[in-house]
Amino acid sequence: MRFLKISLFSLLLSAAFGFFLWAENVPADKPSPELITQGRELFNQKEGLKVKFACILCHKQEKAIKKSSVEKLGDKLPVIINKHITEKSKGQAIREDSQEMKALMAYIRYEHSK
Repeated sequence: MRFLKISLFSLLLSAAFGFFLWAENVPADKPSPELITQGRELFNQKEGLKVKFACILCHKQEKAIKKSSVEKLGDKLPVIINKHITEKSKGQAIREDSQEMKALMAYIRYEHSK
C-alpha cells in the first residue's frame, strides 16, 4: 500500500511539473492563426509590402531568422523589419502599429524563426 501511495504521488508530481514546463513554453498572447498566415503571405510575396524583393529571398534555410536574434530584439523588432524593408527590399517603411507590421512580427516570432 505504501508503494502505491508513493507511486501515485510521484505520478502526480511528474504531471504537475510537466504541465508547468509546458505552460511556460506556451505564450499567453500568441497571435491568431489568421494573423500568422497574413504575416507568412507578406513575408513570402513582394506584392503585399510593395517591395522589390520578398523577405523569403534572403531569409530561408541556413539564413532563416534565428529565434535567439528575434528574442534579443524584443520591442525593436519593428525597427529592424522596417530597416530591412527599406534597405534590403527597396520598399517604404510601414507603420509600426499597422496590421501588416503586426502580421509580420507574429509570423517571424511564432513560425519563421528557428
